[in-house]
Amino acid sequence: MVISEGIFRKEAGCEQIATNIRDVARAAGVSVATVSKVLNGYTTVNKKTKERVLEFVKEMQFRPNSAACALVGRRSMTIGIFLTTGLAHPFFTQILSGMEQSLKSKGYDLIYLAQLSWSNDYSFVRHCQSRNVEGVVVFGFQHDDMNFSELIESGIPSLFIDLDVCEGRAGYISSDNQDAAQRTVQYLSGLNHRKISFLSGNKESYVSRHRLEGYRIGLEQAEIPYREYYVAEGDFTRETGYTAMQKLLALPEPPTGVICCSDMSAVGAMDAIRDAGLSVPEHISVIGFDDIEIASNVRPALTTVRQDMITIGRRSIELLDDLINNKELSPPEVIVPTKLIIRDSCAPVRE
Repeated sequence: MVISEGIFRKEAGCEQIATNIRDVARAAGVSVATVSKVLNGYTTVNKKTKERVLEFVKEMQFRPNSAACALVGRRSMTIGIFLTTGLAHPFFTQILSGMEQSLKSKGYDLIYLAQLSWSNDYSFVRHCQSRNVEGVVVFGFQHDDMNFSELIESGIPSLFIDLDVCEGRAGYISSDNQDAAQRTVQYLSGLNHRKISFLSGNKESYVSRHRLEGYRIGLEQAEIPYREYYVAEGDFTRETGYTAMQKLLALPEPPTGVICCSDMSAVGAMDAIRDAGLSVPEHISVIGFDDIEIASNVRPALTTVRQDMITIGRRSIELLDDLINNKELSPPEVIVPTKLIIRDSCAPVRE
């Protein structure tokens, strides 16, 4: 069945004009069925035809009308997920496990919306519409990665993980990053550490900014002065953790405690400490963030902040379902508590 309705668009100096699927087919010189196949992601359409159809879809600002979809068919009961790092993200398995619990109870299927292109004409909205999803979960993006305004303004229910988007029908869920970092400082100061450094992630990252703020608050509560040279920037990886730790070790007064924005950067920091002829935690204490599998397997076992990613996955679907079913609902802002997991990588300051 082909949906022939479209939304209204406005041309400069003209009245609103309705563009429907037949207009697109006529302009592209193809059948209505071909346009429908392109919009619904069929692989049987050859590349040149597909590109030509999508060019006219964009030029004519055609959008399938959700009201028309409702008239000719039932709900798709499908939710999409956008991931910047693909399926290899270390949290994806935990998030998916949590999502599965809610997907089953709510009756949804989940579809992975693979990033087809990072070109300027890529459209999140068009991708969602072509897959007929009722809402989307967005994970791994930052404010400066892509222009999400189109997705937010489209009215497609959207739930962001670890990104504070709260507008229209888009809300978010995240760990309590500020409180977690604050407690790591309290823990180290309780072990008499006064030279505490912070190995951050990408400075544009939502989680990095909140963890840095928690670090600063923790220092203030412990009456420890904030020293900018004790803050080293990385990007959550083992490699940048190693490099950043080398810089901290080269300071006239190296830190005795290091709080890292991820477990992988913490492992990199521990590598650098060992390569400098020092020991963890005898000379320097190290704390990670995430509690992924490597945290308990590395030696010494890593003290770290555990994020409840299963709960975040489960709640993300529940919150998105609420947005899908209640158009008047205010966008959610949900913060999930964390837990400090004490292992073997921290010790009191040596006298």
